Amino acid sequence: MLRRLMPVLVLLATSVPLSASQFIQLPFDQVAREATVIVRGSIVSTYSAWDSAHETIFTYATVRVQRYIGETTGPDTVIVREAGGTVGDYTQEAIGFPALREGENVVLMLTKWDDSDDWRIHAYNQGKYLVHKTLRGEVLTEDPVKQGDERLGGADHPRIQADTGWTMQEFEQMAVAAREGRVIGDHKRN
Repeated sequence: MLRRLMPVLVLLATSVPLSASQFIQLPFDQVAREATVIVRGSIVSTYSAWDSAHETIFTYATVRVQRYIGETTGPDTVIVREAGGTVGDYTQEAIGFPALREGENVVLMLTKWDDSDDWRIHAYNQGKYLVHKTLRGEVLTEDPVKQGDERLGGADHPRIQADTGWTMQEFEQMAVAAREGRVIGDHKRN
């Protein structure tokens, strides 16, 4: 199995632009500023499929958009494509890439893939936040689960503490300020 997975990992590692690598921690302001759009929505469905060359599996997620942050308009649904997924008995993991799971409430910072008009999460997992309903209102936390975590021994994630995240209002103020070239608030959260 590992022998079948290694060429895929090498292929994915060499096909990804380094400027957006999950392994380079980018400042929040940069991620927000570079994203084409920022959406608040929910993942209503996912499926995985091979690319046209039958070399890479991609997962496609349909996101029902509740609103655009800092934007005035956009489609009610967007399709987000990320490397990795399972087709039949074959699974490809793109280590460190975001996982797209049906039913998640999310805020996504999106850009287009270089080779198409498909959307992708900007700066890999740094552009994905989970939305939790709390007594403080909607609270955002970084998604602690990335592709490959289970295989690499990182499946025992600490329980997400939504009370340590940003409120939706705090996040929106920081994202809008970043897109306008201003910096406000504390951008570091656990």
